[in-house]
Amino acid sequence: MDLLDFQRYQLAFTKHLRQPKSAPKPAKASAKGMAIYTEIVFNNIVSSVSACFPVAQLVMGKRAWTTLIRDFFINYQSQTPIYKEVPQEFLKFLESQHKHTSLLTNKNLPPFLSQLAHYEWIELALSTSIIKEIETTSINLKDDLLTKKPVLVEVSALLKYDYPVHKISKKFKPTQPEATFLLVFRDITNRVQFIELNAVTFRLLQLLGPNKLTGKQALTQLTNEIKHPDLDAVIEFGTDILLGLKEQGAIVGVLNS
Repeated sequence: MDLLDFQRYQLAFTKHLRQPKSAPKPAKASAKGMAIYTEIVFNNIVSSVSACFPVAQLVMGKRAWTTLIRDFFINYQSQTPIYKEVPQEFLKFLESQHKHTSLLTNKNLPPFLSQLAHYEWIELALSTSIIKEIETTSINLKDDLLTKKPVLVEVSALLKYDYPVHKISKKFKPTQPEATFLLVFRDITNRVQFIELNAVTFRLLQLLGPNKLTGKQALTQLTNEIKHPDLDAVIEFGTDILLGLKEQGAIVGVLNS
């Protein structure tokens, strides 16, 4: 189907925005105006992405980082026009790159980059997440975490990474995978908190997540899964863990029966 004049203009306009050096500007567009607009649009993309991924930017270096964002701007087809969602689209772009080892090698991208970016993005995602109205009468703040069903804070995420993303910096860039478990949540002051977990605690919180098990039931199932010979020892250990998470605000209470 033939395009209408305004559609051809829009197509040429957006192509030039993405690739000003290779795609010609629309015939009737001002060269000066296009140059200004092209710079503004790209700088806004850079600003939005860089604000969400400061550590990734430091690890990559300014030149390589800008080149990577340019690659995203030119080649990735975003699924949303909403400006605040640009970082999530950039994350999807990185994840698509990391599915192909050859792309990582050709573009000299660190193997941990997409996971580091996800770790940085999750803070934005949780800080802007809208919580549902909670029936406070259904939650008891002081009851027993073992005999009742513990409730995790609503705005939270259990995360497993192949690299210690929370330790990565300009000076520390891991070269070998290292299984890393994190609980990320928004506390009652609306601050996003990160807690490093071990594999056992991570699994315990997975079991508690759906609010179907009491603390003791979850610990009993965990004992069976890890084939630990001493249930009482696991329950004692697990009780301390649950109390600690409650003190840190990750567990808000228990469900009323």
